[in-house]
Amino acid sequence: MAPSTPAPDRTDHLALDGRVLSDEYHGIGRLAEMLLHRLAGSAEFEVTVFVRPGQRSRRFDIDGLIEGLGYRRAHFDLPLTSPMQWIRWPAALRRVGATVTISPYSLGGPVVGGGRRGTFVHDCIMETDARFAPDRRTRALYMMHTAMMARRNRVLTRSSASARDIERFYRVPVRDWQVIPGGVDETFARGARPATSIDGQDLPATYVLQVGARRPHKNVAGLVRVLPLLPEHYHLVLIGTIDARFPDPVPALAGELGVAHRIRHLPRVSEAELHSVYAGAEAFVYPSLIEGLGLPLLEAMAAGLPVVASDIPVFREIAEDAALLVPPDDPRAWAEAILRLRAPAERAALVAAGHEKVTKNTWDVTAAKMLDAIRRM
Repeated sequence: MAPSTPAPDRTDHLALDGRVLSDEYHGIGRLAEMLLHRLAGSAEFEVTVFVRPGQRSRRFDIDGLIEGLGYRRAHFDLPLTSPMQWIRWPAALRRVGATVTISPYSLGGPVVGGGRRGTFVHDCIMETDARFAPDRRTRALYMMHTAMMARRNRVLTRSSASARDIERFYRVPVRDWQVIPGGVDETFARGARPATSIDGQDLPATYVLQVGARRPHKNVAGLVRVLPLLPEHYHLVLIGTIDARFPDPVPALAGELGVAHRIRHLPRVSEAELHSVYAGAEAFVYPSLIEGLGLPLLEAMAAGLPVVASDIPVFREIAEDAALLVPPDDPRAWAEAILRLRAPAERAALVAAGHEKVTKNTWDVTAAKMLDAIRRM
């Protein structure tokens, strides 16, 4: 990576699209939260956070992140999916005097106005496979919107794997300094007490854990196919909402395979609850077919869990030797990898490698690279 650009001798007015601070956007919202915490007290930036009127979240303390950190709040009453925002953004950004604008999600944010503009293109999931989009129209609109944002803003992304996909689909070069790797909140490493129940559901004594919204690319059905190959006392705990735009094959498949009683689904959990569920898991399992980064993988490593993940480019990049990587469509290989973790030496080696990995992927490192990228835009 090129040497960091020194801080300029001026105060920029940074506008951040805070509409991603919602329960719907796990990793994207976490990125925005991190950046707000790290900008607090900076003499380099004045900050305005745009949110929707009455915006609420179970995952994020929106009032604390804005007024609590001394930022200004501005309202922008359009959803992230509305094309009308391209018309409305310039005037909104002029009103707050923005000289830098950061859009944590490529579906939101301006294509003109707002000074120097950066937008995160986190992945090319829908671009890679039409099955990963709710329908053809949504996919076409998403790609049109992302193409416009990518060509009119400085692209920022979360991994080199995503950078390569962005260059392939949108013909936009992404340099090393535009890759902002994921960070892990230090609270995940503080040894939470394992949860015994969440939202009235008892948690089993032995379970493997997956975190993420229920969408086709997450390949949750692949994990259901693994359960019959594991001992009966192994259970599967799934954290994340079910995306109603997609058919959910899990209930029917679990019934067909006779493992429905071994699955717990927790649609929404608080931050404290999430730490406790991580703490009680036997392993973290991540069977995705494609990801832009995979923040839960890093959170699980920080929490001291061994990880079994799909052998895909981004996980090879992020996990390296700190996870067991197996083909996403091979249930027997998944079962064998999970059962390998019963060997104390193998388990300890993976946990140690994961700990070493996340010590190099802190939010402070992410924030430093983010600030460097903002200065270079």
